[in-house]
Amino acid sequence: RMPMNATVEQILEYVNTLEIIDTHEHLPCSETVWLQEYQDNGGDVFKEYLKHYFPSDLVSAGLPERELNTIMTSDLPVPDKWARLKSYWEVARYTGYGRALDIAVRGIYGIEGINRDTIEEVNAAFWGSLKPGHFRYVLKELCQIKTSLLDSLEGSLDSDPEFFNNVFRMDPFIMPKSLEEIHALERLTGIRITSFDAWCECCRATLEAVLKKGVVALKCALAYRRSLQFDRPTRAVAEAEFTEFLAGIYRSRKHPQIPLMGHNCQNYMMHYILGLANQRQLAYQFHTGLQEGNGNHIAHSDPTLLSNLFLDYPDVRFDLFHISYPFQQQLSALAKVFPNVFIDMCWAHIISPQASIAALTEWLDAVPFNKINAFGGDYLFVDGVYGHQYLARENVSKALALKVEDGVFDLDQAKEIARCLFYDNPARLFTLD
Repeated sequence: RMPMNATVEQILEYVNTLEIIDTHEHLPCSETVWLQEYQDNGGDVFKEYLKHYFPSDLVSAGLPERELNTIMTSDLPVPDKWARLKSYWEVARYTGYGRALDIAVRGIYGIEGINRDTIEEVNAAFWGSLKPGHFRYVLKELCQIKTSLLDSLEGSLDSDPEFFNNVFRMDPFIMPKSLEEIHALERLTGIRITSFDAWCECCRATLEAVLKKGVVALKCALAYRRSLQFDRPTRAVAEAEFTEFLAGIYRSRKHPQIPLMGHNCQNYMMHYILGLANQRQLAYQFHTGLQEGNGNHIAHSDPTLLSNLFLDYPDVRFDLFHISYPFQQQLSALAKVFPNVFIDMCWAHIISPQASIAALTEWLDAVPFNKINAFGGDYLFVDGVYGHQYLARENVSKALALKVEDGVFDLDQAKEIARCLFYDNPARLFTLD
């Protein structure tokens, strides 16, 4: 690392001592689940490190997706895989995604980055980590994470409480993906879905059930599949569309795909869920901004599309993810004027470290700093969390240093703000203390 100026170094020295709260992860719900995957199916460091994020940059750089799939699933020797990846890896190495991986292997295994000369050593070190204690070593000892809010992509709430608090997606009530997803909701609640009334009652019962299991927030990831504009239709229109949807399910129940729920019904259910959340004064995390992967409608995830929801549900605490990149300034305006809108920097520090520094620098001018959460790893694999939190601590320190050097506040106040961003703010927002 190049030397930093004295102000950054002083702030970073303090920030590196902080225990932090991680607002968003997709990690396996326990270390045992992770270890079992490799015990059952084998693999290598590419299978682990190319689960998430960096493959998107490799494909963007020109790597054919079929070649990526071969590298992820084949038993080719690691050096042969590197030879296929090298030209793409080298041009993507300096993105936030690429830097996070180099930082991870340096900080966790003491290996100076991922390259032709180190890849076999990195693979051996990764295999050496496949034993009980690696989660604790990375998340607790190295990252100093008090707790991570886990958004399990399998929908599991059986996470290890040493590491996680659970969040829960209500998205299946808005855009169900499969008949099995609907049956799972029926099993959870004991309510058979035969009508729109039953669907709404199942939704309410599901929320009550997961809250009793200790869920600390809800999550919406629908920006991957539709616009975040949720108009409010009448119940009659929504019910008519649901009746048609239900009939379509029964016509196609032998097929894995089910029909798409009507748009008005989707919108109605979002308002229905938010009404329940408003009564209970819940925190609700929304994916906004860039969608992971290669190719989507970024305009669908503009956070300003949610403005009617902020107005209609003032007791819901809206935690807007990923700095809404590339809509950071829109997010700044929303967090400034809506008391119930909060900024979450999860994922952002590896999307673009510089954009994260610039955005935080602006927010410190425009937004009360008690509304900003500094870090969420948002990774599928544990080593990535280390690289991300390393960048997050650096980025926040750099933004705070700029304010100190401009005379906005002094070093002691910068340290106080850092503690709020990394710990106090998320602890309060998600009632974790």
